[in-house]
Amino acid sequence: MPSTPDSVRIAAVSLNQTVGDWHGNAARIRAGIALARGEGARLVVLPELCISGYSLGDRLLRPGTLSQSWASLENLLEATSGLVALIGLPIEHQGERYNAVAVVADGTLVGLSVKEHLAVGDVEYENRWYQGWPRGIVERFVRGKHDVPIGQMVYDAPGLGRFGLEICEDMWHPDRPGRLAAASGARILCNPSASWFTLGKQAVRRERVARCSEEDQLTYVYCSQFGCDATRLVFDGATLIATEGAIVAEGDRFRQGDEPHLVGVDLPAVKSQDSSRTDGPLHVQHLELPRKAPPLPSPLKGPDEGEGADPSLAWLVAQRLIPKAPTPEDHGYLELELAIATGLNEYIRKSGIHGFCVALSGGRDSAMVAYLVGRAFRYRHADLEERAVRSHIERGLHTAYLATENSSETTQALAAQVAEELGATHHATSIQPCLDTHLDQYQALTGHRLAWGTPDDDVPLQNVQARIRSAMIWTLANTRGLLLLATSNKSEAAVGYTTMDGDTSGGVAPIADVPKTLVSAWLQWASDFHGWRGARAVNQIPATAELRPSHLEQTDEGDLMPYATLDALLTRFAYHREDPLEIFQRLWPQMTDHYQGQAEVFAGDIRRFVGLFCRAQWKRERFAISFRVAMFDLDPKGGFRFPPVQSPFREELDALDAYVKTLPAADPSS
Repeated sequence: MPSTPDSVRIAAVSLNQTVGDWHGNAARIRAGIALARGEGARLVVLPELCISGYSLGDRLLRPGTLSQSWASLENLLEATSGLVALIGLPIEHQGERYNAVAVVADGTLVGLSVKEHLAVGDVEYENRWYQGWPRGIVERFVRGKHDVPIGQMVYDAPGLGRFGLEICEDMWHPDRPGRLAAASGARILCNPSASWFTLGKQAVRRERVARCSEEDQLTYVYCSQFGCDATRLVFDGATLIATEGAIVAEGDRFRQGDEPHLVGVDLPAVKSQDSSRTDGPLHVQHLELPRKAPPLPSPLKGPDEGEGADPSLAWLVAQRLIPKAPTPEDHGYLELELAIATGLNEYIRKSGIHGFCVALSGGRDSAMVAYLVGRAFRYRHADLEERAVRSHIERGLHTAYLATENSSETTQALAAQVAEELGATHHATSIQPCLDTHLDQYQALTGHRLAWGTPDDDVPLQNVQARIRSAMIWTLANTRGLLLLATSNKSEAAVGYTTMDGDTSGGVAPIADVPKTLVSAWLQWASDFHGWRGARAVNQIPATAELRPSHLEQTDEGDLMPYATLDALLTRFAYHREDPLEIFQRLWPQMTDHYQGQAEVFAGDIRRFVGLFCRAQWKRERFAISFRVAMFDLDPKGGFRFPPVQSPFREELDALDAYVKTLPAADPSS
């Protein structure tokens, strides 16, 4: 709706960009600006680094990245007629690289606002590539015909009045530069962002945006990108506008495809000396910020309690992509599904493949991966009828059950049930003849026949089955032009309970950041929410690799420890960075009953976990690409840099053993 003489419209537009896609990124920026203009917007905020894509990595070190980004900006200037656009790009100034936002008004570059606080820690390494802008400095940026201010400043535009910028991480810093903009009279604060998804993050964003708008008594416009610009990180496209402590507009998240998504609001127009009309020429001025912000207003409201349905997911209901409106209890599971489905769809679109191949074992992990592929296809083809969607799934998802003499009829039937429920093309065969031939050839090579009765042969006999399966499923994927998906989960990656070049095979590992307890919980939720009988049935049998003969009664938890214990240890050790003794002291009160008061047994599980975790790092170095969805990951190329060769916490474990010896012995009769 176009603005009236008494109002002015501002908009945030979320985009799906790809690193280095200069033509495509520029086309989507133009489309986003045109969408905002069609809505009558006077100010449009676009995501951080939208010209180049955010996840540049060391591609930013190439001079061509900077020159291409600047050339794209110059070509985009004419697209901004009649409005102010905030367009993010990397720049070089006086020999240093900066994360900047170009403020463009009516075809003219007005200034460059620069990120002050760089995102570091976890998966963020911005200080490897950028310099943070020093507080209170405004200089001149001269390039070609452009001579504009660069730094942190506020801008004044007819109708809009004064507005300032924070860039992504700036909002999260205690000493926010936006507070200086507010002290300079800004009534609008804009945050172009590239905020990657983790479970539960949207509630934190909402609270933060609302709080910033209340602290500064202004309208806060937050805009992020959606999709995957370089895989690994999933962006959910959060767009939020808050005024004086209240969220007044919120855009859809997890949109699929390339179409820009807009959220906007109308504000009272500001009459200025430059123009008494909101539709007059956009002569935007810049003003330097003060050096110090005033004290915070008091008191401040806290975050809203007991929020209901997430408005950013309402579009799923409107388009009938989910069977019912989600309750607050559904949100986490639904977000997990949407995030991984988005990652899979982005991989298809941006890598030029047409589908996936999954080795279905009849167990939880492979079932979850297959179901997520099915959901991804449904989100991608939301505009098609059911028959056409199932046709896409039939062509784009091939599954296979590869049996040995250790496989059960139960898991074979479950694999077929999952595939049939999804509409996937399913294959089933026995690889036992291949396995027998392999063992015969090994005996001919070494003179030794591998046997289950020989302890040293146990692991090799398990691993060879997984590796033969890998060769077969890769062949199926290759002949169909599909990408093989690995089905390893986070818990088993943590302790190396996986066969290299076996079940780790694949180009992408969709659930590598999902712990086993969450795999089981998601399947239970999905069986109720989506009505999948196969998910419920898979969840009702014990988790087992079925690599040993059935009389040996192999289970995954028997090989390791209860997954609830393993995941608790993983969180304390990897996320909270606690040493073994700290972990014991924190968890023992809640673990006492499970271990029947036997502290030394729990300490033994901690010792075993730490040893396995350290030894498994070399495996994690070789894992397939994964999607970050949880509050921490184990990806050595992302958020978790751990040495593959190290002393495995020997002294720290000795301290745990010494402490446990001081505890009273458990009462056998209790």
